[in-house]
Amino acid sequence: MRLSYIFLALAITATASFAGAAAAENPAELQQAKAVMATDLDAAEKHIEKALAKAPNNAEVQFLCGRIMGQQAENAIFSALSYAKKSLRCLEQAVALQPENTTYRKGLMSFYLGAPGIAGGDKQLAWQEAEQIAQLNALQGTLAKLSYYRQTEQTEQHQQLLAQSAQKYPEQAELHYRHGLVLQENKQYTDAFTAFTAATQAPHDEEAIYQFNAWYQIGRTALFSEQQLEKGIQALNHYIAQAPKADNLPDMAWAHFRLAQLHKLNDNNSMMQQHLTQAGDTNDKELQREIKRLQR
Repeated sequence: MRLSYIFLALAITATASFAGAAAAENPAELQQAKAVMATDLDAAEKHIEKALAKAPNNAEVQFLCGRIMGQQAENAIFSALSYAKKSLRCLEQAVALQPENTTYRKGLMSFYLGAPGIAGGDKQLAWQEAEQIAQLNALQGTLAKLSYYRQTEQTEQHQQLLAQSAQKYPEQAELHYRHGLVLQENKQYTDAFTAFTAATQAPHDEEAIYQFNAWYQIGRTALFSEQQLEKGIQALNHYIAQAPKADNLPDMAWAHFRLAQLHKLNDNNSMMQQHLTQAGDTNDKELQREIKRLQR
């Protein structure tokens, strides 16, 4: 049985600290598990189990246990259910130990949404977590409810709350970016341009991830709408020049390909070929097919 635990891989690791805590309360194995989690999940599991034995009342240890066991469940076949139940126990314990921690509650909510019922998934419990988060922090509660609506495919509620939230929290790049995606999907391209532009200008965005994604989406919106081509070209050039390499950002090869498409629409064959050459340096088979299709 394969389980969807992507939320655990993407969850922000809690940074709760305990001033003056004894070593047993913050075991070395906690940091060791964090250090190897991305490269050796089995080793991370061994470290976190030792950390749990030493500090079962450490909320961060319990939360990291939930993340590690969740990823193990995602990768496992025969033992997926066992890992999922371990993940749920740890996440619930983290919330019980620090009920005011919205990161822990988000992780638990995501588990309830992502896991099947046999493993502890429960949409009603997920919504209860979203409401609890909203009581603790209005913005984080809004983000939690948006996630809930999106994952439960309540499209109308999701779009309505997203539009309201982008106006209520204009400083949040994420909300403008997500609103832009909805508008783009609905082919409301003029409004999508506005939303993505607002995302690039919004001041609150950790590591500028949503801002850079918005620059890329301005280019895609120009391509889909066949409007404001120069704006789309400038946005993608900015993205290529400034964006860091990160898993949660579009690959540069795709950015070059989108630029090539825009230059073709703009009747600039020379620039199209230049960016196709740069896009061609990829092992992405889907992109390779798209490049061949554009060259026909």
